[in-house]
Order: sequence, then C-alpha cells, then structure tokens
Amino acid sequence: MKERWKVCVEPQRLLARFLAAWCMVNVFLLAVDGAAFDAVGYAFSLSPLRYAAAFGVLFLAFSVIQAIFKNTQTDAWLLTGSFFCFAIGCLAGKKEPWFCVTLILIACALLCWLLKDDKLGLESLHWSKGETIAVTALAGAAVLGLVGTFTCLRQAAYCTPNYDFGLFCNMFHNMRKTLLPLVTSERDRLLSHFAVHISPIYYLLLPFYAIFPSPYTLQLGQAAVLASGVVPIYFLAQNKNLSPKLTAALMAAYAVNPVIFCGTSYDLHENCFLVPLLLWLFYFFEAGKRAPMILFALLTCMVKEDATMFVLFFGVFLIISRKQYFSGAVLSVLSVLWFGGALFLLSRYGDGVMSNHFSNYMYEDHGLLGMVRVIVTDPGYAIGQIMTEEKFLFLLKMLLPLGLLPICSRRLSQLLLLFPFILENLMSDYIYQYSIDFQYCFGALACMIYLAVLNASELKARTTRYLCLLAAVSAMFLFVISGWPKLSGTYNKYVNYQTEYQVFDEAWTHVPANASVKSSTFFVPHLYQRDEIYAIDSKNETDYVIFDMRGKYADETLVLRAQYAGAGYTIHYEVPGYVLIMKNPSAVEAE
Repeated sequence: MKERWKVCVEPQRLLARFLAAWCMVNVFLLAVDGAAFDAVGYAFSLSPLRYAAAFGVLFLAFSVIQAIFKNTQTDAWLLTGSFFCFAIGCLAGKKEPWFCVTLILIACALLCWLLKDDKLGLESLHWSKGETIAVTALAGAAVLGLVGTFTCLRQAAYCTPNYDFGLFCNMFHNMRKTLLPLVTSERDRLLSHFAVHISPIYYLLLPFYAIFPSPYTLQLGQAAVLASGVVPIYFLAQNKNLSPKLTAALMAAYAVNPVIFCGTSYDLHENCFLVPLLLWLFYFFEAGKRAPMILFALLTCMVKEDATMFVLFFGVFLIISRKQYFSGAVLSVLSVLWFGGALFLLSRYGDGVMSNHFSNYMYEDHGLLGMVRVIVTDPGYAIGQIMTEEKFLFLLKMLLPLGLLPICSRRLSQLLLLFPFILENLMSDYIYQYSIDFQYCFGALACMIYLAVLNASELKARTTRYLCLLAAVSAMFLFVISGWPKLSGTYNKYVNYQTEYQVFDEAWTHVPANASVKSSTFFVPHLYQRDEIYAIDSKNETDYVIFDMRGKYADETLVLRAQYAGAGYTIHYEVPGYVLIMKNPSAVEAE
C-alpha cells in the first residue's frame, strides 16, 4: 500500500489528478446550469468555499481510486474522461464552431501529453480483429440509426419541402408505376428528372420502394447507403495493414462524422451514393481487381453528370502518383466520354448543365468553356475565390473529423485527389456547396477518407495513432454542435406538434387520390402519390390548391389566395391557422 501511495504523489500524476478534479467540478456545474457558464458574472455567482470543497472531495476521491487500483494509468484515464465530459457539456451549451475548434486544440495538446510514454496504456491494450469487425458493424448501425431517425422525423414532422424531397417522392411514385423517372413538381411540368440530372443510380432504390412505397423507405434507403460506407473503409484499412485499434478509431470517427449526418439535412439526394461507390472504387484498385474497379467507376458516373469529375481525377491520380497508366487512362477516358454524353443529352433534350453554381466564373453567356478560360488565363482571380473565412471554417469541418490525415501526406502527388473538393466546393460562390449541411460534400468526403487511410498507413506509428484519435475526438465534438441540435430539434418539434400533424393528416383525406393538386412546399411529400402535383405558385390549372396557413407561410400566399378566390375557387376544407384547401370550380362539375 505504501508503494501505491508513492505512485499517487508523483508530480505528473498529481497534475493529472488536479486537472481531472477541476474538470469534473465544472462538469457538475454544467449539469446544474449548463447555459449560464458563458457569462463573466457566472463565476461570481458561485460560492468559492463550496467550489473549493467540491474540488477537494473529488481530488481526494480520485487519489483513493488511484491508490486502490494497480493500474498506473488511472489518473490519465480520469483526466481523459473528465475533460471529455467537460468539453461535451460546454459544447452542448455553446454551439459555436470556433469555440469547438478551440476545445479541439486543447484536446490536441492533451492527446500529445497522454500518448507520450503511453500514459493511457493503449500500446499494451489487446484489440482483436473480431472486435474491430464489431466496432465496424456498430459504426454502420450508428449511421443508419442517426441518419434514419433524423430524416424520418423530418418527414413525420412536416419538415421536408418539395425541393428536394417532395419531387423525389413523386418521381419514385411514377417510377414504381411506369419505370420512368417522371416528375411534375420539379420544373412545373411533366418531365423526366434525368432532364435535370442524369442519375440512373436511383434505380438501385426502386426495388425496395416497390415493396414498401413510402417516403420513409427513401429516407431509410439513403441512411443505409451512407451506413454501407463502413464496409469498404474496413477493407481498405485491412488492405493497407492498419492495426485493429487504428481501424476502430477511424470507424468511431465515421460513425459521428458531422459531414455524413448533416449532409442529409435536406433529405434525399443522389450524392449519398458517392460515399460507398467511390470507396469501393478505391478499394478495388488497391486490391488489384480491375473489373470491379471499372464497374464501380461506371456506377459512380451514374450518380450524376458531375460525379464523373471524381473518376477523372482518380484516373489522373493513378497515372501521376501510382504510375498505373493503363488503369488511369481507362478511367479518365471513361469519365470524359460519360460527361460528354451527359452534357450532350442535357443540352439537346434536357434543361442543360446547371452551371449557375459557378456564377462567379460566368461572363456573359460563355458557359463552362468561359469558366475554363477564366481559370487558365486569370489564375489570380480563381485563387481568390477559393478561400474566405466561411470556407476556411468549412475546410476545418471537413478535415478535423479525419484528424487532418488527408493532408498529412508524404507524397505530394496524392493531393491530386483533393482537386475535386477544390473545384466543386471551394471555387464556387454557391453557398450550399461549401456547407456541410448539404449533400455536395459527400464525394469529397469519400476522397478524403481514402487519403486518410493511405496516409495513416505511411506515417510513423505514433503520429498515426495520434491523428486517428484526434479524428474520433474531433468528429464527436463537431457532431455535438452540428448534428445533435438538428436531431434533438426535429424530435422536439415532432413531439410538441402532434395536434398539428393530425390536422394535416385528416385534411388529406378530403382530397381525392386521382385529383391534380397545387400545394405549399411542406405538404408535397405527403401528397406525392398522384400523377399531377405542383408547387403552390405553379402556372398549371389543377383541381385543388392547398395552402399552408401556419404563420409566415400564410402571409407569403395572401395575394395568391385572393387571386384564386377572385377566379371562382371555393373553400373545400379549412382548419384556420393550419390548412386551407380550395377547389377549382371546373372540378366541381367534373365530379
């Protein structure tokens, strides 16, 4: 026992215990009043005597714990747990990005100290392959559960708008009937969604939707697609000989990666397929399996016309960085041909390529070629568009949940895989493309995950261990300020407005299933199972017009409602403050 107390009073352990007790005191205070800590007067509202007493009791308790257990890492683990709880508690009260970055920087310093001399005993910790597989399965289940719950709650709480969910609900309704991706609410007329984006990858979800025709099937389908990304990550890690512990750390980071979760904030998009498809593409290249590599390159191109960019740059990467000239040339040519064909089809038969996302490069009507001309002949302008304060914060949100591993490369040529991220996300002035709250980050994230695994396998063991742990910690911290508020906010709305949802559900029974409808945006995903459904401001004549009468939504349609009343439309069904259904006079005669 005497020897144990000698260990307890070592200066380094005393410091760790002191900091652990200090953090834990503040954890208890945060539990009592977590919102009050962010004010200078908060410190003066506390009793110094009680604070000191609480600190002393905790310090003594931690000393006893250290003395009782033979494990000499007890103090280090107490400090780790106390700081982690303190950081999470602070972030729950102050959900500010730069505050989060500051806590991550503190965590960086703490990790450096903990990993020096292996104070946590991680090197001696046995971690089997089977346990890593279990963590991989749990990570996939976490993504499925978090994303699936969030997006299904959005549908149940009437948070899903026509753009971009109602239109896909209508599209899948028509695909189930005709196998064609027809939709009426996307461009105010009946057309194929492929006239806007060529995305045949959606057919992979159709069999499931055919069996369970529901918007929830689409939401859960997207969650399952994103969750499946853990499988190719696991095989990549195995291929690059990452240890089971490092693989588990990367899986933990993926499970709560805020880019994965927040990217579904506006519901279903084809971009979600980019995560697993690109990761499988990368894996099959590393495994030397050329046929499935080309197959997944084709599948990636089928996501959307601009997805070909990822295949193109991967082909260039293979040529320049890996000296795989044949494979690189095949992928590059394939991507260029596919993009050229898509460009031709969209220009000839569709609505054209959506180059408005790069309006900062558009001059007069020169289109994409004009954009290339700007980049080549005026690189100073192009570079100036890449980085702003908002984009720098966005960059941190992308890199920190991967422990900065994507840019910690010993080979400069590997950074070629970041070019799609620069082109699609950083060069655009379209605000949604440099925000993790939208789907435009999924392809870049897949490239970054691949780079993270590559670099983790090439760096020194101690550096890799540090960065993988940093990835898990950063992902969790950023999820607390970015993802959790979305999930909890949507859940609270779902619970607190049940009466409202019951009113809406009852209202839809008063609209015939075969009637054509114009509807406010948040009602479209609940009325999608019909041949004709349009946005509320549609120019098309329909049998019914349905108005959202809640607060600002009612104010926005005040003039429109008066116009319909003047045109002879009558009130068919109304619940004041909730919903108004007006009927076309010609529809009355048709019945």
